[in-house]
Amino acid sequence: MDCIRIINLKIPARHGVYDLEKDKDGLFELDVELFLDLSIAGRSDLLSDTVDYDELIALITDVFTRKDHNLIESAGEDISSELLSNYPVDRVMVRIRKPHAPIMANLDTVEVEVIREK
Repeated sequence: MDCIRIINLKIPARHGVYDLEKDKDGLFELDVELFLDLSIAGRSDLLSDTVDYDELIALITDVFTRKDHNLIESAGEDISSELLSNYPVDRVMVRIRKPHAPIMANLDTVEVEVIREK
C-alpha cells in the first residue's frame, strides 16, 4: 500500500483538560499518514489523480482547531474520521504531540497515535 505523509505539522490550539491549557494557544505537532493506491497518479502525473497536499493540510488544520478538545485522543479521532470520509484512503494514522503538556517530568513530549481503517 502506498502512503502520503505529512510530517511535523505545527498547529496552535487550546486542547487540554486544565484551565491553563485553555487560556492560550499551545503549539501541537502532528504527523498524518494516508494509505492509498497512488499508482494512477504515478502514471498520469496529474494532481487530480492524487491528494492535494495543500487541501489536505487545510482540512487537518480546520478539524484540529474547530473546537477545543479536552483530550488530544479526541482531536485525533475527529481528524481520522474526516480523512476517511473525504479521501479515497483505506487507512489513516494520526499522531499528535503535545510538548507543552503540564506534566511534572523530564520529557520531550507526550504523543497519541490513532489508526483507523475503512
